[in-house]
Amino acid sequence: MSRSIGALGITWLITCAAHAQSTPSRDRAPAPPTGTAIIKGRVIDAQTGIGLARARVRLQGPASNRPPVVTDDTGAFKLTDVPAGSVFIGVDRSGYMSARYPDIGKTIRAIFRSLTVANGQVLEGVNILLYRGSAIAGRIVDANGEPAEFVQIQVLRIPTSGHGKPQPRGSGSTNDLGEFRIPRLEPGSYLLRAQGRNTTAGDDPSDAQSLPTYYPSVLSIDDAQPITIERGQTASGIEIMLLDGMSSVVSGIVVDAKGQPLSMGTYVNARAISEFSDMVAGGSAVRSDGTFRMKLPPGDYNLEVQSTRAGVIGRPGPDDQQFGRLRISVGGAPLSDLTIVLGSGATMSGKLVFEGDSPLPPHPEQIMVGVGPPPFGSMCQSDRGTAGADGSFRVQGIVGTCIVRVTGNMGRWNVKSVTQGDADLMDRPVTFDPGQQLRNVQVVLTDKRTELALNVVDDRGVATREYVAIVFSADKTKWNDMSRYLRLYVPQPPASTPPAAPFRGTTDLRLAPLERRDLVAGLPPGEYYVVVLTDIAPDDARDPSILERLAAGATRVSLTTDRAPVDITVRRVEPRD
Repeated sequence: MSRSIGALGITWLITCAAHAQSTPSRDRAPAPPTGTAIIKGRVIDAQTGIGLARARVRLQGPASNRPPVVTDDTGAFKLTDVPAGSVFIGVDRSGYMSARYPDIGKTIRAIFRSLTVANGQVLEGVNILLYRGSAIAGRIVDANGEPAEFVQIQVLRIPTSGHGKPQPRGSGSTNDLGEFRIPRLEPGSYLLRAQGRNTTAGDDPSDAQSLPTYYPSVLSIDDAQPITIERGQTASGIEIMLLDGMSSVVSGIVVDAKGQPLSMGTYVNARAISEFSDMVAGGSAVRSDGTFRMKLPPGDYNLEVQSTRAGVIGRPGPDDQQFGRLRISVGGAPLSDLTIVLGSGATMSGKLVFEGDSPLPPHPEQIMVGVGPPPFGSMCQSDRGTAGADGSFRVQGIVGTCIVRVTGNMGRWNVKSVTQGDADLMDRPVTFDPGQQLRNVQVVLTDKRTELALNVVDDRGVATREYVAIVFSADKTKWNDMSRYLRLYVPQPPASTPPAAPFRGTTDLRLAPLERRDLVAGLPPGEYYVVVLTDIAPDDARDPSILERLAAGATRVSLTTDRAPVDITVRRVEPRD
């Protein structure tokens, strides 16, 4: 049974959208739970051992919406009225990396390990160490050894296993001395990529332009040298000499939707398209006759233009901006007579449909539908969305290549699909062109779900709940970081308490014996691999190359919504390098 919403209003959110006038006012947020436990401790500088004043300490968990407490001059803090159960403690202070207690760790099970308290319990001696962020600092010079200004630097983190694709983790640019510093990095190994901004546009094809260069001054990522940093460490003295290569003249004109040349005051950015990055590689100001001219090294680029109507103050509305994009491939020959046509951002509209007999979600206004960027290498932005009382929705100002997402408090309802006709808009990137009207988009939510019951045993055949399960599609094309077809499952870990902590009341709330199966619910129907490991690093758990190796020894299951939970017994194994 399919149902559209009639009397209920749906708020359709993109980023931080305001309520539509037809939307009922949201219920007041419930008060945070309270208890009788107390947690005392200090926040300490990890390098000096000195207590840190003015650090903000807050509970994370059931009581996460209560205000933080601030440490005194000695770094001491006291959390009162802590509810019984599992909690984390989060700490922030200017100049330091955010921290969590228990320490966030380097593996998935360590990340999920919590602090468990009971009513009446007093925990003391909770010392939380704050580290200044790790950083990479150095200098970029051009092929002549001169300082290179405005060079964009990108940091790529190497997965802890040493295998798989490096992930973007930070960026910055050089100053007039060619110096750079990329702060707030986690410990680990990184690759450094420098992209010079090419703004010259002479006609001589022999004029060399800087090419994307990896540390230590190599063109291939395979030849790049890792930079390893520890907690709180700054790797300084890093120097890259940009390597030059031949480039081509790229020229054309920018026109509005009526075909009229754009006036001065706008810039054309050439954004490089690569597996790891979408950094700006060059650009050109638009002249008074609407023309532009730049030089680019070989590669694929998106030429992007964004123009805001004169006199706009504050955030531009859907009618205040025009956008243009043109994809090009640069080889050895000049590219001329290009035309970039501007238009308003794309508009997407459609309807929410509920498929099933269950009651509609109690707070449908909390359902959030939005667009976001794919995992790598694409720009995506949008304006606010609006909603009608009949469940219709509309969003304007969509620019770039995006993935449509639906999140929020849906109760038993799950997203089944986001489609326009036969086109799938949810599980693949969608490129929105300026002025495009994407109508009749249907967001289908269903009250049926797949369920996978896991019975996990160790190498002796004894039941265990100390594991990480990875359930991932048998279709390799769905192995990406944002995929709905990839799920990590971690059972509630054992309780953690500070060493030598004085206490009153119950000292430990350990997990009860295995009284139920672990349930992985809500995956889209399809064929899946199931692998159960003792533990794994977060980066590795979603890395396609590692998933391919794990698939060789995985249990294969078929998940549907038409029958009772699929019940399997799986043996836990150690991850292999």
